[in-house]
Amino acid sequence: MNPAIILAIALSVAHYFSDVFSKFFKTFHKETISFSAGFFIAYIFLELFPKISPGIVYIDIFLLMLIGFSLFHIAEKYVYQHNKDKYKLLKDLKELHIIGFFIDHFIVGFLLILTLKLPGLESILVIIPLALHTISSSLSLESIDKESKTSFNKIILSASTTIGAIAALFISVFTTLYYSLFALSIGALLYIVIRDILPQKDGGSQAYFIIGVLLNILLVILARSI
Repeated sequence: MNPAIILAIALSVAHYFSDVFSKFFKTFHKETISFSAGFFIAYIFLELFPKISPGIVYIDIFLLMLIGFSLFHIAEKYVYQHNKDKYKLLKDLKELHIIGFFIDHFIVGFLLILTLKLPGLESILVIIPLALHTISSSLSLESIDKESKTSFNKIILSASTTIGAIAALFISVFTTLYYSLFALSIGALLYIVIRDILPQKDGGSQAYFIIGVLLNILLVILARSI
């Protein structure tokens, strides 16, 4: 079996059993989120952007990244601006959260396959931010109300990473499609990181964010020197 698929399945299993370790990570939620955000942001700028740049020969990757970013933003704003009823708005936001959570981790699995296909030892570092993102976002499952958090929803949400990884296997053999979907995924992921992972206002820990950024820089330098 493809090693990346095995990793995707492992992340899906971690999602499903998030209740087991959620109590531990809730204690360090602020630190985990901040470290994860710092590491993820650094990885996007230092690894994903440079790695996808050769795709400009085949397609306008920057336009597609913008489209991926914009689609996520528009979907969220649409729900807010087209629902005046507070109860319906909350209901729709819960549904959007579930859909967004599925797409988010579908993209995680998708990127896991696409990134590990790239040359360079540093590509393996994608496992760290994706695993951290899985841990931190698994805690958000607790915020979905009991009515929405059915066993079926939990299985589907947990499987989203594996589904994304399997989907990536089928498109990665076509170069133009590969770079197109990779660019869309990076744009969407950038929005997710900025909107949902980066601590807002006075939340989070500056120190852990900086540690995450610096650790990523160090690991990238070490990987490139090997």
